[in-house]
Amino acid sequence: MGTKDSKAKEYLSDNTRFSEICNYVLFDGEKVIKPENLKECDTTEVLSVFGIDKKQIVKQKWRDLLKGVSVKYTDSVYIVLMGIEAQTDIHYAMPVKTMIYDALNYGEQVDEAKKHHQKNKDYKSSDEFLSGFTLDDKLTPVVTITLYLGTVQWDGPRSLVEMMPQIDERILPFINDYRINLLNPLEITDFSKFKTGLKPLFEVLKNASDEGKLNDLITKDETFTRVDVETVAAINLFVGTDIKYDEKEEVVNMCKAWDDHKKLGIQEGMKQGIQQGRCLEVYSLVQDGILDPEVGASRVSMSLDDFADAMQKAGYKLPEMV
Repeated sequence: MGTKDSKAKEYLSDNTRFSEICNYVLFDGEKVIKPENLKECDTTEVLSVFGIDKKQIVKQKWRDLLKGVSVKYTDSVYIVLMGIEAQTDIHYAMPVKTMIYDALNYGEQVDEAKKHHQKNKDYKSSDEFLSGFTLDDKLTPVVTITLYLGTVQWDGPRSLVEMMPQIDERILPFINDYRINLLNPLEITDFSKFKTGLKPLFEVLKNASDEGKLNDLITKDETFTRVDVETVAAINLFVGTDIKYDEKEEVVNMCKAWDDHKKLGIQEGMKQGIQQGRCLEVYSLVQDGILDPEVGASRVSMSLDDFADAMQKAGYKLPEMV
């Protein structure tokens, strides 16, 4: 797993952020799933069901995040397994990827039920024995959310059928489609349902490709006067900014940090411009024979070979080549 994906997993593992994502996708932002009702689950999904012995396993998958969720509905409480797959890049086979994760988890549940019944010897019929699953057994629902953390629009498929060629419509009803639950910040129009650092992160991701909008957002939205350091680090990583902050602080005034970031960029640009102008001046003097190549290279702190190469790339020629 790459650095971005590892950092994304670390950032999203926080129960408050995790629950906020689930609530936004499942309940339109209503706080149904609470952070304290989340329980970490093993993210390893293993194919070990329907008579396949674990010694023969060749498939093993690791989800990004998987947590058990207690949800109250009417007068009862039920459990749902919630998985989040963080994608910092577009994945053009995402429907298959999530389908495999979910199928392996359901298979593992059936396998666990089989072990339980074999231990207790409580099968009521040969059908139940062969199934490894009884009529009274129930599966825990599995929901996987794909969170896209890129800055270019998602153009990948959102369902299994979208990955297939154009086919006879009479066949479509017989194909079990599999749709991904995509959370794409670039498509969000109302960020008010987010109360954690996800709000500024998602807003910056949406506006990252427009420098003017991004500048207005960070300098005019009060949300950015107090942003937790983990979110600032996430913004730097996923958007590619280089906003400076003190890691010892809990919150960062991104408005000020952004202003300092822009000023530093202007200063660096000026330094680069001055240095470039200085180099061009030396190249010209060397080409005209006023300076020896060795002296010119020394003035711009380059080796003679690098200096000669840089001169030629800039359109100048050494005296012997004129």
